[in-house]
Amino acid sequence: MPSDRDRVRDSLASDGAVRAPKAAEQIAGRLRGRIVRGELAPGSKLRSEPDLLVEFGVSRPTLREAFRILESEGLLLVVTGAGGGPRVQAPDLGVVSRQIGYYLQIKQTTLEDLLEAREEFEPICVRLLAERRTAGALREFAALLDRLRRAAGPGFASESAYVAWVDLTREFHELIAENCGNNTLAAQARALGEMLRAHHRRSLRSVNFRPSSPKLAAELIGDYARLLELVRARDVDAAERHWRTHLQRSARLTYRNQDPRSVVDLVD
Repeated sequence: MPSDRDRVRDSLASDGAVRAPKAAEQIAGRLRGRIVRGELAPGSKLRSEPDLLVEFGVSRPTLREAFRILESEGLLLVVTGAGGGPRVQAPDLGVVSRQIGYYLQIKQTTLEDLLEAREEFEPICVRLLAERRTAGALREFAALLDRLRRAAGPGFASESAYVAWVDLTREFHELIAENCGNNTLAAQARALGEMLRAHHRRSLRSVNFRPSSPKLAAELIGDYARLLELVRARDVDAAERHWRTHLQRSARLTYRNQDPRSVVDLVD
């Protein structure tokens, strides 16, 4: 069976003249496949550079160009200094979310569009969460509820306290996605959450801060606590209905301060 080195060489030979970027892309593709298939675990080092040069039969600049391609994709981290070298890392969903965010901003996507998508995704995630919840997930939600209650205490009207509160509410949404038991839905919901977080932070810097009401915070915490009750009871239908209603109300509250037709703003 031909080796990776033989396949790279055969492909290059069929093209006639060797073009370094083309070879680098092919090597990056081979290494990328090993990473995403789990043959190379996150945190592990690649084989030594001399070994890889022999395996692929290319020059050092070509191999390092392949490393740069994978580093730009978030699959490698090249560590300099003694004991360094390229290390495998898991793809960062935040990087993917930013790319999607750039695309949506270029497409003039509105805040209303994003929130409409969340109203469709998250109730499905909640339904699955209620079906599949674990004891560990319930403990995580309970601990986060305690943090939300503390964050809504004295000083809540300050801008820094409000930003911390908003981050905790985002974390609640992320926990739903992480614990729904469906990786595809979780990734989509997390990407949406990252975009909404970026937009909200940009909005806070671009408008005069208006403190939120502790009463409103208490109502939202009540919604979160009710969801936890329904999930704990595995009341699938009620949990889904409750969360859809919550998201619709949350969107209406958002529109008090932000125009639903405003284009999402994700870039500093």
